[in-house]
Amino acid sequence: MGAGTDAPRAPAPHGHRVPHAGLALRLGRYVADLDGRAIDAPTREAVWRCVLDALASAGAALGLPAVMAAQETALALYGPGHVPLWFTGRPASMAAALFANSAATAALDLDDGYRQARGHPGAAVIPTALALLGEDPRRTVADLVAAIVAGYEVGLRLAMARPGYAPSGAWSGYAVVATAAKMLGLDPAVIAHALAIAAQTAPALPALAGIAGSDVKEGIAAGVAAGWAALRLAMAGYEGPVAALDDGRLFDAGIALHDLGGAPLIQGTYFKPYGCCRHIHAPLDAWLHLRARHGLEAADVAGMQVRTYRATFNLSNSPTPGTLVEAQYSVPYCLALCALHGSDALVPLQAIHLGDPGVRDLAARISVVHDAGVEALFPARSPASVTVSLKDGRRLASPVMDPRGDPATALEWADLVTKFRVATRAGLSPVRQQALLDAIAELRNGDSVPLAGALGASGVLGVPGWTDPQHRKGDHP
Repeated sequence: MGAGTDAPRAPAPHGHRVPHAGLALRLGRYVADLDGRAIDAPTREAVWRCVLDALASAGAALGLPAVMAAQETALALYGPGHVPLWFTGRPASMAAALFANSAATAALDLDDGYRQARGHPGAAVIPTALALLGEDPRRTVADLVAAIVAGYEVGLRLAMARPGYAPSGAWSGYAVVATAAKMLGLDPAVIAHALAIAAQTAPALPALAGIAGSDVKEGIAAGVAAGWAALRLAMAGYEGPVAALDDGRLFDAGIALHDLGGAPLIQGTYFKPYGCCRHIHAPLDAWLHLRARHGLEAADVAGMQVRTYRATFNLSNSPTPGTLVEAQYSVPYCLALCALHGSDALVPLQAIHLGDPGVRDLAARISVVHDAGVEALFPARSPASVTVSLKDGRRLASPVMDPRGDPATALEWADLVTKFRVATRAGLSPVRQQALLDAIAELRNGDSVPLAGALGASGVLGVPGWTDPQHRKGDHP
């Protein structure tokens, strides 16, 4: 019997006051009462897509200095244990694995997102759910599905209920609380106090991601650590400021509770075909549309103009980024890179291209301007258009386009498999890639054991400790 969906609910600790029936407790009851057996097929399909996409995003980041630094720091801070640091063959404590695996998932800006929340739930939810699934053999795949649905639901609702934008790390802790609480079968009162503790201890993140681009990114890993700590504190009897979630200056309860229990929000997740900020995706698709329609090559281009909404101007948009993180927040650079090297060069971005003089030259000839006509469409949509000036004097304008990967322009399962293979090609051999895809297929059929083995196995290209004899014999190109 699984400990999340079917097991008896763990009671509130002795002396733990049950909060009044405000927002925190209502969300806690939603999590505790969510029945994994009643989750419909479209929602389950969304869960599998989120799992595959998160593992593609983390697998693409293997070998990044920032990811290895996160792993070493997590082990130093939180200690060893039995939870895998994905794809490395190294075990760690639960807290260490949550921090390191979430940092890897978010590192290259390939991870999923949700438009109205303007952020990335998967990098918090999927590492948490998979770690707790493997911790206790009594937990089932049905428990995993319910926990992932709960994590997306609560994290996204509280993100949207905030009075203004905040980077994902400010609310990823709520998603962790809901995910882990569902897996652990916790009482609504414990969940409510954990959400309240997270509300007061999560990262504040005062700087916008594009302006302060660094390995911190949106602080998701720090938010994950705060969320896990908040839940453990609440489980031990620590009390949080539950009434804070009912303060209208902090959260709009009407937004947070609107249609709660209806179609789960995870169904509205978007998936990224490119490893850069979502604001850049519509311009990329607009360029690719013009290239395909008119047979364009980068050599034909004298310049480009991107017309978009104001949030895009929060990005650094440097035509000469010095780091991969800065490149992930630059419309001109990403457009120039795509024009010269194709879209696979953004899956993920690679340091080898940062000093490319051709990319820098073309990027310097790409401007970004505000389009009042699309402003009202954001954040529900993130559209843009591109006008290309050609060296022969012609000007070609794209229509206003929404980026691929939104629910209305969805990436199919085969697209996500291709993304996984392309994104992880530098870190995982084809044998390891196929093992993971096979394991996800088994997970969909109710068996989590193969995935636990695939995530815990060593065998990372370019990382010390590679021991796969099949790879050394040349099982990949």
